[in-house]
Amino acid sequence: MGRSIGSLVISVIVLGILATACGTTDDTAQVDGENNSATIASHELPERPDREPLIESETTADGLKVILGTGDLGVGTNRIGFVLTSQKGFVTTPGVQVTSKYVSDGNAEIKQVLDTDFQEWPYGSRGLYTAYLDFDRAGQWELDIAVPAEDGSTMNVPLAFEVFDTAFSPMEGKGAVPTKTRTIGEVQSIEELTTGSLQDPDLYQISLDQAIENEMPTVVVFASPAFCLNAVCGPQVDVLQELKNEHKSVANFVHVDFYDNPHQIQGDLDQAVISPAVREWRLPSIEWTFVIDQQGIVTARFEGFATYDEVNGALQKLL
Repeated sequence: MGRSIGSLVISVIVLGILATACGTTDDTAQVDGENNSATIASHELPERPDREPLIESETTADGLKVILGTGDLGVGTNRIGFVLTSQKGFVTTPGVQVTSKYVSDGNAEIKQVLDTDFQEWPYGSRGLYTAYLDFDRAGQWELDIAVPAEDGSTMNVPLAFEVFDTAFSPMEGKGAVPTKTRTIGEVQSIEELTTGSLQDPDLYQISLDQAIENEMPTVVVFASPAFCLNAVCGPQVDVLQELKNEHKSVANFVHVDFYDNPHQIQGDLDQAVISPAVREWRLPSIEWTFVIDQQGIVTARFEGFATYDEVNGALQKLL
């Protein structure tokens, strides 16, 4: 099936792989859905989540580096996604394996050893390695990532990261946040709703709170298509449109731009205002997809780019 990928999105992604910036903090509490936990993440929410640097490994002697695309990790089951780079570019080798370790006082306790799934991106030149890992406690963790080499040997890349008691954004099994978002009928132009060149009015027909409450499954994407500035975000609105075209009558499909003033930015992110919906959902990074069931419960969450197959697989479980 065909996928429409905007040339602007592709070029910005490639140019933005190394773009990072530091954010400040925000103590705003999470707005809980009816079934959401009242527990607030103990770490600090960035004031500018669109400028948060990604977690990266050191470059190994083999020239490998890991870039983690899923940094909002809480105790429980989490989708881990990362890209691998080498001196030749993005690594797409199958058969990559991960070993998760809980690290404390200089000791490393092995928890899981799993094969990853390679999620090939629409344009085929790269992809994301994913696995679902269980974190049984908060603290310092490490992934040992084993990459098959051409000569049959194995190259290993360690990646350190932190797991918190509670993730910022709603985890699977929690209530979706019933946020009111703007619709196409409330603005003069669709440019007020999205930064992207793909402008599909169908994705702005219903407010997110109405979608959560209308007893149909919902797929919501929080993303700013024209400002995809890191190595793990991609054409997520294109994926949302494709899903909408196939399942329009049986589910809701909502795009919420990461910025509240897309029409005023004009390429200058210093003018950007973070969307109130992003604040209410406590999103600490720039691209997210959530699948929500008929009762308003989050059944799947994807930080960074998620392929059509990943999101469609989660949605099919609700249809």
